[in-house]
Amino acid sequence: MQRQLELAALAVGLAGWLCSVLTRCLALWKVSGTVDNSTATLPAYWDGVWLEWDHWDLAQDGSLHCSFYQSLMSLSGSFRTWRALIMAAIGVGGFAAAIGGAGLIWFPKRAQVKVFSGSLFVVSGILLLVPTAWTCHHTSQPLEGALLLRRDWGPALYLGWISFALMLAVSARNSKYF
Repeated sequence: MQRQLELAALAVGLAGWLCSVLTRCLALWKVSGTVDNSTATLPAYWDGVWLEWDHWDLAQDGSLHCSFYQSLMSLSGSFRTWRALIMAAIGVGGFAAAIGGAGLIWFPKRAQVKVFSGSLFVVSGILLLVPTAWTCHHTSQPLEGALLLRRDWGPALYLGWISFALMLAVSARNSKYF
C-alpha cells in the first residue's frame, strides 16, 4: 500500500509538471477584443508568453495570424520575468520528477529523497504560480481607450492554476515524513 501511494504521489507531480509544460506552450494567456466581438473590423488578440495571435477576420473565414515577438527588448520587464519564471518552474519540476523517479527505484526506503523531490515540486509550483497570478492580476485591470475593449483569462492561465494545485498536492503526501 505504501508503494502505491508513493507512485500515485509521483504521478500527480508528473501530471502537474506536464501541465506546466503545456502552460508554457499555449499562446492563450490573455484574450482581448471588443466587448461583444461582433465587429469584424476590430481584431481579437490572444497574447501568450511566446507568441501573439491576431484573429482578424471574425465574420468571414475566421483566419488566424500568428507571430513571434520580434524583439525581447520591446517586451516589458514583467513579460521577460514571466518567461524566466516559467522556464525555471519547468526545469525545477523536471529535476523533481527525475529525483522522485530515482528515489522510488534505487532508494525505496530513504524518506529524505522523497521529501526532497516533493519540496522541489512545491518550489516548481510556486515558480509557476507567480507569473500565472501576475497575469491574472494584469488581465483583470481595466483597459483604457476610446473603444470598449475587454480582456479575459486564456486557457493557459487555468492550466497554470491546475498545475500549481497538482504540484502542491504532492507536498501533502510527503508531509508525513517530517
